[in-house]
Amino acid sequence: MERKQMLTIAVLAAATASVLAGCATGGTTGAGDGADGPRGAGDDVVGSGSCIDYVAARTPAERSDLATLVVDAEVTATDRTVEVGGVYEVRRARITGVEKGDSPGRTIDVISPSDQCTTGGQPVEYLEGDPLAQDGTFRLYLHRSSDDDVWQLVVPGAAEPITATATATPAAD
Repeated sequence: MERKQMLTIAVLAAATASVLAGCATGGTTGAGDGADGPRGAGDDVVGSGSCIDYVAARTPAERSDLATLVVDAEVTATDRTVEVGGVYEVRRARITGVEKGDSPGRTIDVISPSDQCTTGGQPVEYLEGDPLAQDGTFRLYLHRSSDDDVWQLVVPGAAEPITATATATPAAD
């Protein structure tokens, strides 16, 4: 079995095991949290959550090995969210080049996996921030998320900013 297939299987197995193990987290809704009066029945919110221990993929080659699709794209915010073990903000990626995989079309929807534990029904959090929070041009290392309409970065942070100077051709004098 090739190294790429073994890494992909390891990532999927770890993700599946983490999701199946899950964890129940307790919290309260804004109303009835004690700040504005006594808590009542139904104020506690329990959701399932997961903590995924991603395979280390620090280099572009390691990220590419894990990815089914590698693209250069202009990424912008949308007003959409999806629930994939937590609530993720969806970004729109206008593809400007395909480095690996079959072109999925001119635009795709993308999410950036959290580097923190997630809770179903709750917005995800990021230790060092969502790498796609700011609009820009990126090289994205992707695979399909469990929501078939959305692609996701193979590991947290698998988005490399592409600067305009790196892609621009020098002007003639």
